[in-house]
Amino acid sequence: MFRNNHRFLAGLFVLCSAASAYALPDDWQQEMVILSDHAELDRKAGVVIYEGNVILTQGTLRIESERLLIIRTDSTLEKAVAEGTAKKPARYQQQINPGKPLTKAHGQRIDYFARQREVNIQGNAQLQQDGNLFSGERILYDMTKETVSASGGTSTSGQTGGNGEKQRIKVVIQPQAPAESATDNSKPVQEQP
Repeated sequence: MFRNNHRFLAGLFVLCSAASAYALPDDWQQEMVILSDHAELDRKAGVVIYEGNVILTQGTLRIESERLLIIRTDSTLEKAVAEGTAKKPARYQQQINPGKPLTKAHGQRIDYFARQREVNIQGNAQLQQDGNLFSGERILYDMTKETVSASGGTSTSGQTGGNGEKQRIKVVIQPQAPAESATDNSKPVQEQP
């Protein structure tokens, strides 16, 4: 029995170590399920195009779009290109670290690079992570380095204030909860007689 507990603890340690460096390990080991209205497959090229209300799930990874291009090598996902519309943007979500909320993103186009562990969001891009919000014309999120790079676009004559001016990005950062003090100062002090 001790031997089984030892193996369990060793396995748990390995799993937790891997989880701290990458997205949930289970994601990459689970089956990929894709739902759509239509699909075209080119097995030799390793390319599949899904169209119409597309939903891809693999573990905690979920991508929703109107059109999804999947590029696979040796049955491994290399890249997914999700395209939405102005009214219905493409959406991405995944739990990157155990115990943390889902990281969510949406934009008119989302390029998901599985091996590089990067998400590139374009066209009214938005990324929400740990309650913080990044929005701009383009956002690059690197899951391995835990970095976000956001940039604005250039307004066109059809946009409000559109005269070729550079658009700005918006970042909303939530305050961290204050640490509880070691002593409780909320109790009234009693006077000594």
